[in-house]
Amino acid sequence: MSSAFSSGDSIIQNQSPVTVVDHVLLHEIWNSEQKQRCLRWIKEHNLKRVALQFPDTILTHSVQIVNDLQSAIIDELSIFVLADTSYGSCCVDEIAAAHANADGVVHFGHACLSKVSRIPVLYVFFEFKLDEAQLLATLSREFVTWNVHVTCFYEVCYTGAMAKIRDTLLDRFPNMVIASLAKADQKADIMYWKLHTPHESNGLVLYIGRDNLSFFNTAVTLEASQCYLYDPTKTDPKLERTDAFQAKWLRRRYYAIERCMDAGSIGIVVATLSTKGYLDIVSRVQRLAKSRGVRTYLISIGKVNPEKLANFIDIDCFVLVGCPENDIFTSRDFFRPLLSVFEAEMALNKSWKEKLLTCYTTNFPDLLPNGRLYSDIDDMSLEINGANEPADVSLITGKARNFSHPNVADTESKANGTCTDVASKRRNELAQISSADQFTSRSWQGLEQNLGQDAPALVQMGRSGVPIMYENERNPPPSNNQQ
Repeated sequence: MSSAFSSGDSIIQNQSPVTVVDHVLLHEIWNSEQKQRCLRWIKEHNLKRVALQFPDTILTHSVQIVNDLQSAIIDELSIFVLADTSYGSCCVDEIAAAHANADGVVHFGHACLSKVSRIPVLYVFFEFKLDEAQLLATLSREFVTWNVHVTCFYEVCYTGAMAKIRDTLLDRFPNMVIASLAKADQKADIMYWKLHTPHESNGLVLYIGRDNLSFFNTAVTLEASQCYLYDPTKTDPKLERTDAFQAKWLRRRYYAIERCMDAGSIGIVVATLSTKGYLDIVSRVQRLAKSRGVRTYLISIGKVNPEKLANFIDIDCFVLVGCPENDIFTSRDFFRPLLSVFEAEMALNKSWKEKLLTCYTTNFPDLLPNGRLYSDIDDMSLEINGANEPADVSLITGKARNFSHPNVADTESKANGTCTDVASKRRNELAQISSADQFTSRSWQGLEQNLGQDAPALVQMGRSGVPIMYENERNPPPSNNQQ
């Protein structure tokens, strides 16, 4: 046996080393300019209780930032520091801010920029440096002639750096369009970007930043002939041509969509309570599932992980309603497929059945009214589509789907001269299945409380220590007679 498991004390003393993924210095997130910007924003909104939200990587700088703000404000101001966010560090944690009765949130670090409807928010991004000369040299060397339309996007941590070299890039490359972050009162054209000139489908896409979810979300949203990535964090950054719709990724997503089409029950996992429109998209998924005779369960469990969703064994697949930066739907650790809202739309909405993944979105507001991928549906069309949808065969189970229709039953009965007393006019008219029915049909329904049936027991001292060796299991020291 290894020495690490020889005693309980060694286990307690054995600690895993802490690793820092992104080491951010104080000047990369906070300076005098950002300080004055925060003070102006607090005074403009007349805020009295402000919550400062930090990711774990820069939580050590929170003390200095709080001291700078409180020392500069004469009026009474209460400042709260938020950490261990409810869903993700990129999202504004409106729930934690509400616990402190905060009337405003200052969000530090990387942000998904999801629209927040109930509380004013100020974003303070990382301020990473960008080598202007190296960027211009790389672009000039790789692209001798820029005769095609080029749309340039960037990671939000390079917002300040891109503002400084914006005019230089436009003078050097006249066919380039540099996207800007949409303001709070503006409607974004793509994700959280505002484009002064519409992006052409046969144009190029240039992304300045790391190969992360922000780049992926931008790349799959656009229909571009070529997409190039320039990562300034590398020692020798170069233009890398990438393909967002990789064959391996496409197969996995098509498999998840096919599993959703076979599902008899769907769990709608709500991973946000502050993003504008999340209730509307939940209601839309419920209506689409109902038209196909699929039961839906609404689940809100905070930070989503495989262990939490494994408790719902009766659910065939899950649909995640969250911010675009949430990458858990691509994880393979879940025992059931976890789909984005757009993939659930492709599985449940008939209008998407014949379309391939030539366009994609992880931003669910795109599927709401006034969204770029919105398809108009009403209760009548859902009822007709659910009843008269043509039968097809599942590519996973090999079984037929959607084969019970009133037209088929009426035609067969008239042809054979027979009458069927029990015939399904529409789905879910022969039997109504509720969540309670599914729970009562289980062989094991949890621990029985037996309230009022068991005699009360006395409170006793429990065991202490670690499971490998509790305190009462330790061997007593040998006596003198034994020696």
